[in-house]
Amino acid sequence: MSSNQSDLSNAHYGYDFVVAATQASINATMKEYLYNSVFPTVRMYWNQDAQGNPVAISQADLLKQTNGVDPLLVPSWNDSEPMTPDIENINQSDFYFAFEAAIGIPADMPAQNIPDIVTFQAASQSVIFNLICAQFTVVTCNFGRHGLTSFFSASQPADSPWLFTSIVALRQIIDNTNLPPDVQEQLNNLGPAAFSVQQLFFDLDNAALESTPTISGIQPGTPLYTLLSSVFLGAYFSAMKANAQPVLNYSILQNVPANDSSTLTLTKMELEVSPYTPVSPATDSFNTLNYLCEVNGGNLPPPVPFPWNWLEPGDQSNFDGVISINRNTFANYFKDQLAGAVANNCYKPWVRVWLSGFLDATVNYSWSMTPRQTPTVTVTDNGDNVLVFSYSGSAEDDAGLNGDMGKMSISTTYNATVTFSGSTIVITQNYLVAIYIRIMQSSESWNAINNTITDTYTLAIDQTGHLTASLNTVTKDNSDSTPSTNWFIELFTGLNDLVGDVADWAKDFEKTSFHSMPLNAAQRFVFPGGKTFAFNDVAFSDYQDMVSHITYTQPGLNCKPAQF
Repeated sequence: MSSNQSDLSNAHYGYDFVVAATQASINATMKEYLYNSVFPTVRMYWNQDAQGNPVAISQADLLKQTNGVDPLLVPSWNDSEPMTPDIENINQSDFYFAFEAAIGIPADMPAQNIPDIVTFQAASQSVIFNLICAQFTVVTCNFGRHGLTSFFSASQPADSPWLFTSIVALRQIIDNTNLPPDVQEQLNNLGPAAFSVQQLFFDLDNAALESTPTISGIQPGTPLYTLLSSVFLGAYFSAMKANAQPVLNYSILQNVPANDSSTLTLTKMELEVSPYTPVSPATDSFNTLNYLCEVNGGNLPPPVPFPWNWLEPGDQSNFDGVISINRNTFANYFKDQLAGAVANNCYKPWVRVWLSGFLDATVNYSWSMTPRQTPTVTVTDNGDNVLVFSYSGSAEDDAGLNGDMGKMSISTTYNATVTFSGSTIVITQNYLVAIYIRIMQSSESWNAINNTITDTYTLAIDQTGHLTASLNTVTKDNSDSTPSTNWFIELFTGLNDLVGDVADWAKDFEKTSFHSMPLNAAQRFVFPGGKTFAFNDVAFSDYQDMVSHITYTQPGLNCKPAQF
């Protein structure tokens, strides 16, 4: 099973739309983003208090203590050598340790050697996250009974980064209440960048961790490993785990323009991991990260597993994932778009019959129909017919004693169904206008208008995320032929003339008053995520969710070609 089994309207799910991106595509796109971007360097410094505990200090305040010496620029030293002036200045200060780092890919590292950034763990709904730095330098002071005994400085190799690997719970990416306000604001971004790899990296980089990061790329037991484990990880990452502070003060790159043109306004989002089934190490790359989305301030149901795969192995070379829109969400959008056109086709009849002339012997008839009536609208629970509009109206009047001189009635019935199937939206409208006329004892009744219009939209998507639609309209006329009385009855009543007048009115009314649905009802829709994804195709699932395959677009800055 794949995305054609998408059934978001099922009460077990209920999300307005879901964006599912594979582990393989997120890694490839995130590597490209890191490979082609230059991030600011972050420097952080700590002093040692009287009890030997690390205390953060600004660079400016530290440089006042060290006479302008930046410890990050000082090479290693031990007490077997004379103190240099820089070491003397550091020794006279309270400096303890510092680091300098910039996230990204080391300049000399071949693109094909970049490790995966994320690994999805469906069982625990968490992500194994590898923080990679383009550069990383760490320095620390070691003290004995009589003061500074050594100063250690180390930098990661230019072609082999140190990896800081930790486990991030997806729920904690969204639950960011411990973060500083400015970081919360960026994490709560639900605009055009909500689904971008930049935003995801920012989320992972700032989330509270389930585990203290481990280090790879350095031999355990070496002074460097001990330094990073006890000093950098021990002090910095443990504090981050407790307080959910940003790791390297990374901030997301906002897309330009910042406005979100998508039709569905995202107001709530949760994340979950879906494992590819059947589960196998060979198919881990097909596991998906699912963005569960709610629009317009509705309630977002809790994450639950999906029993279908969003992509199949044969799709991976062509697509990065899928976006699926709940049949009811799209049906409600379509209902709102069609409301005006449907109301224009809903008519309330009016009839008047009265007597005039000498001894009130002349019977008079007048009639009309008023548009823009309010139909009954039903969004169905299941099946291809997702929307049903219906309206009926009637009017009658008579003249004489108990209507013995004349009577007229008009009834209108309007029905429209909207069907989602394959790559088409089919709107079928039926108009029925039934007439009854009586003059004295002579009468006629017939369906003056019984017309069916079928509008079939064949859908596609352009690169801006807009639906495109080609329209084919078929009209079928099942109206009754105009009735005619025999000449003898007509001689006394004039019924034929009245029937003819009504029939002529009905023909003109049908030509000018009933309309096909406007094509732009479909074309107004813009898929969410258009700043992040290209939309490759569109079709309705077996449960009428609207589904499109997606690929990431423009993840990086100053791009250069790379093979991952």
